[in-house]
Amino acid sequence: MERSEAFMIAAHLIMCLAFAGLVEGEELPWTVPKRCRTLPCDKIKYDADVHKYCVQPFTQHMATTEYQHNCPWPTTRRYYVDLMMCLENQAKLTCCTDVSYRHHLLMEIHEMYFSLCSYMKDPGVPIRLLLIIPCVIIPLMTPFLFQCFKLLEYRLPKGN
Repeated sequence: MERSEAFMIAAHLIMCLAFAGLVEGEELPWTVPKRCRTLPCDKIKYDADVHKYCVQPFTQHMATTEYQHNCPWPTTRRYYVDLMMCLENQAKLTCCTDVSYRHHLLMEIHEMYFSLCSYMKDPGVPIRLLLIIPCVIIPLMTPFLFQCFKLLEYRLPKGN
């Protein structure tokens, strides 16, 4: 019995360390690559490679859309996902895993290509009323219902 408990504790400890990236093994997608723990970020190479391998293909794909006239989002999702994957791969290759590097680039891309994409709009007034009215009526009706049940309780004949 003690062996199985010790085995379970050891297994849980190894799993926790593996998720934390402290145990040797295959690199997890959300951890920093091993070689990047000792190498500094090569920002110049990162910027050049991102522009060459990620931004240029994305720009070419976006040129085929009409992003100047309407929101291109549903049809360009695949290109956007490819851009995100490319940015992630370049970050791992050049050890530039800081999120701020990608953040500035993505903000520029969003301002340029997705500026006409608006936020989700609120539903119309009838839909809002249908959602709000029950929330208002039920708390107001509850005291009246309890009062009505009390009156019925007094009026009912008491059985002996």
